[in-house]
Amino acid sequence: MKNPVLRSSLLFVIFFIVSGISMAFGKTYILCSPFSGTAISKDGNPVSGVEIERKWVWAWNGKSGLDRTITDKHGKFNFPVVTSSSLTASLLPHEPDISQKITAKTSEGDLEIWYASKKTYELNSEMNGQPIKVLCRLDKKPSSEGLYWGTCIEDN
Repeated sequence: MKNPVLRSSLLFVIFFIVSGISMAFGKTYILCSPFSGTAISKDGNPVSGVEIERKWVWAWNGKSGLDRTITDKHGKFNFPVVTSSSLTASLLPHEPDISQKITAKTSEGDLEIWYASKKTYELNSEMNGQPIKVLCRLDKKPSSEGLYWGTCIEDN
């Protein structure tokens, strides 16, 4: 094609068609399941007004995200489900790996209350199919004694 304007326009149209097809046919994946927690002190009392931050990284394409919330007067906090789509991930076999880190911003500094690596795209796979509902101590040093690395235990 000798006309550079026509050639550029055609390439532009092809790019948007391919982008639209990949978005239309890309599978949607659950990167982080909904997360419900209660921040508690050493004596089990709820801790209100604490900023809680969730960071995640999808190893497949390096996509990452961050969201924040504040504990309510009962120490409760929630994060919604995180989804993303990818045409290439739906076409190529791979093992999912989504790292999730939840941090409480306390008066003593940042406290990592939850760290997990999600290895499937299934809803609630972090807890073997059960919804994530946890109690997270804000006075304890993170360890592997709980569900995952951090200070959280299952809230029945």
